[in-house]
Amino acid sequence: MSDEQEIRISTDGITFKGDVVNDIRAPIQRVSKTADSILRIIDNIVGLPADFISSHLEPFREKYREGYKQIPLKRRVEPSFRVGCSVLKNVAYSAEEPEIQKLFAQLLLSASDDKYADLVHPGYASVLNELTTLDAKFLTQFISKRDRCTMTDEELIYQSKSYSNLSRLGLIDWVERDYTIKELNKFVGNVRYSAPRRIEETNRVVVRLINDVQNLKNQIVQDNTKNRKVLRLTEFGNNFLSVVFGTLN
Repeated sequence: MSDEQEIRISTDGITFKGDVVNDIRAPIQRVSKTADSILRIIDNIVGLPADFISSHLEPFREKYREGYKQIPLKRRVEPSFRVGCSVLKNVAYSAEEPEIQKLFAQLLLSASDDKYADLVHPGYASVLNELTTLDAKFLTQFISKRDRCTMTDEELIYQSKSYSNLSRLGLIDWVERDYTIKELNKFVGNVRYSAPRRIEETNRVVVRLINDVQNLKNQIVQDNTKNRKVLRLTEFGNNFLSVVFGTLN
């Protein structure tokens, strides 16, 4: 029997029948990285009590653990030091708000996915910490008008205050509403203008044009007396939604 070992592990790597194979160490290291190990590393740095995550942040931990399993192995990365610490520090204040905890978990999941990690800003965690559960619910209405949530009377009373907070955080803003095609058609009617073929048609075409221009002027003046402002997501708000609410494709 040969004295040469079939498999030998050393500081140089793993040896198969005398050949050193270095490139399989990285996959082994990636497999060993789990959601719980990442949380433990960040938790130790942040300095939360040892059992705080398991005792008070179970929705956060479970959401992150289950979501981490769904990330393809080759795309799993450790979240940046700054993002990870920011998430752990801020989620600690949401011990009594499980829905907000899940949003923190989604933010950390985005930072743990190589495909989306660069889109995660360290400031998103502090912005999320400024949201209540109702704020988050109102914010989801801006994802798609078709997916609007049903609000209770009590929640609708809070709506104005929530919009003020979302605006303060730079997530939404009041913008001028665009004119619809139907509204634009009203400005100039349905007349299709064309150059008069005969001299006697000139006056009729000019009169139509003058009337439509006057109608346009009157409509614009009338619209200026109305509030055409509507709430829309800002660019910052749209980016925030994409990584915190998981709307990325």
